[in-house]
Parts: sequence; C-alpha cells; structure tokens
Amino acid sequence: MPGELALTETLKECSDLYSEHYGVWSECSKYRKGEKIKLSPSRIKKWINGNNAHLYQARINGELIAYAIAIMIKVKDYGVVSWVTQLVVHKSYRNIDVAKTLLFSIWGWSNHFAWGVITANPYAVRALEKATRRRCTPIRIRKNRVKLHKVGKDNLPYVDESTVIDVVADKSQINTEFFVNHSDLDVMIENASTDSVPWALGRLDEGWEWFAFTFNDQEQLKLTKDEINKMIDASEETTREAYSRMILDSNHKWLGHTHQEIDFIVDVCDLKEGQRVLDIGCGIGRHCNELANRGIVAKGIDYIKEFIAKAESIAVNSSELSQSYMVGDFREIKLNEKYDAAICLYDVIGSFIDDSDNLKILKNIVSCVNSGGKVLLSVMNYELTESNAKYKFVFDDTPNQILDLSSSSVMEDTGNIFDPDYYLVDISTHVVYRKELFKNGEKLPAELIVRDKRYTKKEITELCEMSGLIVDWARYVGSGKWNESRGCPGFCVNGFS
Repeated sequence: MPGELALTETLKECSDLYSEHYGVWSECSKYRKGEKIKLSPSRIKKWINGNNAHLYQARINGELIAYAIAIMIKVKDYGVVSWVTQLVVHKSYRNIDVAKTLLFSIWGWSNHFAWGVITANPYAVRALEKATRRRCTPIRIRKNRVKLHKVGKDNLPYVDESTVIDVVADKSQINTEFFVNHSDLDVMIENASTDSVPWALGRLDEGWEWFAFTFNDQEQLKLTKDEINKMIDASEETTREAYSRMILDSNHKWLGHTHQEIDFIVDVCDLKEGQRVLDIGCGIGRHCNELANRGIVAKGIDYIKEFIAKAESIAVNSSELSQSYMVGDFREIKLNEKYDAAICLYDVIGSFIDDSDNLKILKNIVSCVNSGGKVLLSVMNYELTESNAKYKFVFDDTPNQILDLSSSSVMEDTGNIFDPDYYLVDISTHVVYRKELFKNGEKLPAELIVRDKRYTKKEITELCEMSGLIVDWARYVGSGKWNESRGCPGFCVNGFS
C-alpha cells in the first residue's frame, strides 16, 4: 500500500533523526553510558497509533530536519490540552527558530486551555513560550498539575499514577526516568536566559525532565512583525487543512447562484457547445458541473483535495457529462493543453497576499487559453472593504493589533467574510486579516489567522495587463448579480488572452 510505504519511510527518517541528534545516555543510566540514545521506528509508530496522537514534520528540500509528536485532548470544563511529548531538531538547524515554527504549525493561533512540552532541553521550553506567546511559570503550572497529570497518565506511555511531578515556586519537573546526559545543561540554560527573561523552571535532577506548560488566560507577549509573519506563514499548511474541513452547504448563500452565474459566463465568454473551459479554484465543481450540463467541456483545478473528491463524486453520478478534475496549486501546474476560455472566480486571485503569487496564476491562465479566448475572474473590492471597516492599521507600525482580533467561524458557517466586526485592514498593503475558527469534522477546532489581498479596480486591471491579458471591462458586482454594475463586495474582470 502506498500510504503504508510512505509511513514506513517517514518513521525510519524520524528514527534516524532521533538516534543521531537527540542526545547521549548519562552516567546514571542503566543503558550504554555515553552512547547515543536510539529510538526504533516501531516505538515511534506505537506512540502515534493512539487516536489523540499526531506526528508533525519540518523539512528543507525534502530532508527531515525536525519532528514532533503531540496529543490534543479535550478536557471537560476546561478545554483542549495540547501536549508535545517528543520534539527533535537536527543539530545543524538549532537556534534558528525551527522548533518554534514547528510548534506553531501544530497550534496556530489556537485558544486551547493549555499547551505543553516534556523536555530536558531549555531551548524547547523557549520554543513553547515563543509559539504560544506566553511564559512558563511554576505557579500557574502548579495550579493545574493534577488535571495535567491525569491527561498524561491517560494518554502517554511514560506517565502513570506513580509518576512524580514536582512543581514548586522555582521549579517544575517530572520524573520520567529518562537519563539523558545533562553535562551541558547549565550552558544551555544560560544561553536561553536574559536579564529580562530569566530561567523560571529550575535545574533538573538526573532522570527528570521539565514539566513546561503555558495557559490561555496568561498575558500574551508582544511579537515583532517578522515573528508574526513567520508564524502566519508557518500555518499555511494548517490553513489548507482547515479549509478542507469546510462543509459547503445551503448556509453558504453565495453557492446558490450557479445557474445565473453560468448564464453570465456563457454569454460574456461567448461559449458554444463542445468548447473547452478551465476553472481555476473550482471548489466542489458547481460551475464545471453546470457547464457540462450545457454541453461544454470543463476541467476544474483546486488545491484542496477534499473539494476535488466531492466534485468528482458529483460528476460520477452524471457520467455522460464532459467534466474532469485535478488537485493542484495553479501557481506551479503546467498543463499541456489549451482552452477556449478560463474562469477564476470567488477570490482565488487575492488568496495569496503577495502579488507575485497572484501574477503567477494569471500568467499561467494566459498560457492555457487559446489566442483570443476569454478569461473571466472576480476579486474582492478593496474600496468597499476599507469604507466599511471598523478596524484599520498599518502592519509595519503596529503588528500586534492582529493578536487582538476577535475570532469567528463565519468563513466556515456562511462564507460572509465582509462583516467589519471581524476583519482588520492594512491600509498600506490592502491586506485584510481575520481570525477564523474551523470546527467542522472529526478533528479538534483550529483557530487561524487568514489573510487575503483586496483590490481597487485600477490595481486588478494593472495586474491583469502585466500578465498579458487585454482587459475588455472591469466592473463592481455582487454575488449572483454579475449583470449589475454597482458598489458591491467584489468585481469581475473580463479580458482576452
């Protein structure tokens, strides 16, 4: 099985990384003193086989440079406890925020009750603090020691009823009987400490590890704009996974305009039966399906594989129709075929905040459309967004305003992302920030910062012309009312390739 083979290879990579880079046994160990601590693939597999355990990886050019094993448990009356039970970073990539970035990719901007690590490495504790934007303090850990102990003994192989957890005013440690060498620990603690951020968890006894946790109700640390940008970038894959959990149903009113939208598309793109149309960012395939119903050959592409699976399941029930789908990122895809027209609707252009990414999509569209073919796209209207906004800022000046955003599940529930109570506009870049809660599906809720780029008519027209399109017209429109030109949330651009 391909999936089983890939898992076997991943487990072997994790085993090798751990065995080469974790540490060596101490003089107090009953194992091979001074030798590298080894961990087998089968042991790692056993630890991640539980329903609540997950394996996370960091790679550079395909090489595994770090991994973490984490559990996430919902505790009644408190909330989610996120506990990283193992964190390993390649020696060559330490002290460059790899651990912090990996932890943040696990947790995002979540509002969990508690986040924690069990570790003998002070840098891992600092990574926890940076990723959660809170400090580890023994007094807060002690307050929750009993409930955390219960989570550990119910879910971890090395914690049981007899495991001693010692938390006092200046110390927080757990006796895991893991005798890793501590000879360089004092130097590491010194390197991890400053006058403004002293070490708070005390020294370790032999065989013990730090019992390090932060909590949701603690004051958040201020971050630099580079730190915030890196954290948002690190959560891109998590955001994609969260999107995949969205259930696009009748609550999303904008999905109910398919027939009117296809009438418009067929008219302005002058489509005839048997012609070929490319749909970039096709979602669950509603436009492709309706085009196929009208005898037009449609191909849909989306980077959310779950959306494509749903689109294909609908298409299968109408096997006589001419439609096909593929999973892919249109910034990178190369298609060896031409189309009579292309559509790129509902803000695919703008999903990436960097115009170089959006330009890649547009240029790729141009390369896929026959000379003289039509391209129809829609983007979100910056002027209206800015006019309605309650909260405005300049990210470069006050980046921490993002942390004060109220969260909502509007993107998942209705798709109405124009509610000014829940967005923050950067008036210098026209990037809009929202804190979205994704809670559908079997997995635990994920709270993420979502960004998009919104355009003035002049900006989107210029971007289209840079891609090689000749812009025929651009006008403001509302969902399901593309024939009306007025001040609305978005606007369409029609052009020739």
